[in-house]
Amino acid sequence: MEDKIDIEDVFFRYGKSNIHAFKAGTGKEILVAFHGYGERSSMFLKVAKKLPERFTLYAVDLPIHGGSTWRGKKILGKDFIWILREILKKEDAVRCSLMGFSLGGRIALYLTEKVPHLVNHVYLIAPDGIVSSGWYRSIQKIPDWMKRGAFKLLVNKSTGKLAKRLYKRGWLNHHNFRFSEVHFSTREKRRRLLIYWMALGRFAPEWKKTREIIKQNKIKMKIFLGTHDEVIPTTAGRILTDGLDNAEVVFISANHRQMHRVFFKRVEQLL
Repeated sequence: MEDKIDIEDVFFRYGKSNIHAFKAGTGKEILVAFHGYGERSSMFLKVAKKLPERFTLYAVDLPIHGGSTWRGKKILGKDFIWILREILKKEDAVRCSLMGFSLGGRIALYLTEKVPHLVNHVYLIAPDGIVSSGWYRSIQKIPDWMKRGAFKLLVNKSTGKLAKRLYKRGWLNHHNFRFSEVHFSTREKRRRLLIYWMALGRFAPEWKKTREIIKQNKIKMKIFLGTHDEVIPTTAGRILTDGLDNAEVVFISANHRQMHRVFFKRVEQLL
């Protein structure tokens, strides 16, 4: 049975926005964790409960998620660097470790590339940003006005209904159907999705460069990938760890949506 732990809500004022995180644990290793798109910081509660003496955990609500507000029109990579530095400042610390699930993994990799001198360990759970299609990469390189137009064409109430028909006919996998069902459903959710659609190219890790930086700075990395993940292919582990002695890939029998649940259930053994 898990012991109860003290959880502290922490807010960082950033311009007109507020970034919320919860702090828990008393460990020497400061762990800053970023959840996936559409999730909340509370997904990391099991890390805090099962490993309270190993980590001092800061689980961050991404902008426009959970308890974090966002008044800006854009999200930039430097925004996450600011969040990381503020947490370190609050702890009077020089370095920390990073954990990220899905989109949070992309953010953790970006931070590792940009501010490696602040990072000790990196724990990636089904991380986004390593492998993507040529079409996706091309979309991210086009001007913002074209990306906005493409988004409005692809993401609206009508395409949400179309996704349902395609799913029933077996032409759309369950993950993509559920994503469209949840995130296309209201104007506010579509607005949040548009902001992240526009932002992804601004904090996309360059994995070849990141791999070399990890090697040079001797950062320890552990990647957890689902053997049935329909979003993040298992090849992502080989691509990122090729030639690295301080990196390890662990395969988990799960699809993308199951990954964090299975991981947190076994977190004591996996970490």
